[in-house]
Amino acid sequence: MHPLRPRCAGEAGSLDPGQVADLRPYFDRVSDPRSRRGRWYSLTAILPVCACAVVAGARSIDELAEWGARASGELLRALGVRWHPLRWRRTPSSATIGRVLGAVDGDVLDGAVGSYLA
Repeated sequence: MHPLRPRCAGEAGSLDPGQVADLRPYFDRVSDPRSRRGRWYSLTAILPVCACAVVAGARSIDELAEWGARASGELLRALGVRWHPLRWRRTPSSATIGRVLGAVDGDVLDGAVGSYLA
């Protein structure tokens, strides 16, 4: 089994923060379609979480959110997820992920992922 691919979509234990390449510079090319007001998670935190979840086998919005919820704090920090001071908010919800992925420019996102893979 590949070391970055956990046995099931929700399992994040096999991912090591040291093994996760920094995708954020590539995702910086994607403009955030949301207004600044009310944002807690940056786009460059949501997209790497989604990318890692997909590599881990996630196939739905709910599985993307579930992967994030099960990821270690160290891994989430490496991906750029911002912590709430009271710790009541840890990772983006499925509703947030769905809204963001539905609004982001797919062609620009595809170009960013393609650049990373090249």
